[in-house]
Amino acid sequence: MNKILGHEHVRTAFGLALQGERLHHAWLLYGVKGIGKASLAEQLAALFLCESPDMQNRQACGQCHSCAMFHAGSHPDVSKVERLYDSKKKKFNRDINIAQTREALDFLALSGLKSKRRVLMVDGADLMNNQAANALLKGLEEPTEGSLLLIVCHDLMRLPATIRSRCMMQACSPLNKADMTQVLAQQGLDEQLVPLTTDLGQGSPGRVASLLDGQHAQALRAWQDMLTDLQHSDIGLMRKWLDKHVKDIPHDLIANMVLSAVQSDLQEAQSWQKSSTVYDALVSVASWPKEVVRHTLRPAPALLAYILQLRSALKIRV
Repeated sequence: MNKILGHEHVRTAFGLALQGERLHHAWLLYGVKGIGKASLAEQLAALFLCESPDMQNRQACGQCHSCAMFHAGSHPDVSKVERLYDSKKKKFNRDINIAQTREALDFLALSGLKSKRRVLMVDGADLMNNQAANALLKGLEEPTEGSLLLIVCHDLMRLPATIRSRCMMQACSPLNKADMTQVLAQQGLDEQLVPLTTDLGQGSPGRVASLLDGQHAQALRAWQDMLTDLQHSDIGLMRKWLDKHVKDIPHDLIANMVLSAVQSDLQEAQSWQKSSTVYDALVSVASWPKEVVRHTLRPAPALLAYILQLRSALKIRV
């Protein structure tokens, strides 16, 4: 299993607790999306179940039978809860439901087949609906012997305080520039795209994963070119680009490129009126990805309206 870059403090804390036989039954790994929290949870699970763990490096041996099963995805004492994919609608379900949570907790209550230990990983716990969260809370209040919950959360405030208070909370930070570059290189990213992705990714490889697709990378380069001089950009071309790509390319990437393109304009604004108006327009662009989800807006027209608002702000001469 490849080493996960970053999050060393979490691996160290987990390893020391495991080695000292004082491991808390529930660990909550939280931080922005795309920084490797789910992969970290998998490594911690592998370490917990490993028959000959390398405690000095805080990682599973990778050679024992337990590690082989874990790597193959067939370990009988591991279960995972995440949003399900609806093949009919061709998209992921909106949330994690109570049936999934109850089934997972039933698994956790069983005796381990390979050992006395069992691991349940919950990926995207902030996407649980209220009923599912209440069911998970019961599992946290009544842990079974040998069980371990590894809970991954992207938006901590969406998780009930009752759940947070019963977990060993571990903050996971975005990767530094060196680790970010190394991860992207390992994933096979075009070297020419490294500066762009490092800037856009903001320490989150997952945020720029779409750039591994050559067509997406080419499309984002074209979008970047359109934003070079936003005040004089061809709105017709921008509308065509959005109509074509807004369904496939992550909205936060599209918005972040707009924000990055006008940062210097904001800093160079000579009047309070202009800087304030530009700032307000940038806030609208930055909020666009969430607004589309919350209010079911048509993404392309909504962003184009915000961009026109931003263009008007940039043209203020006072």
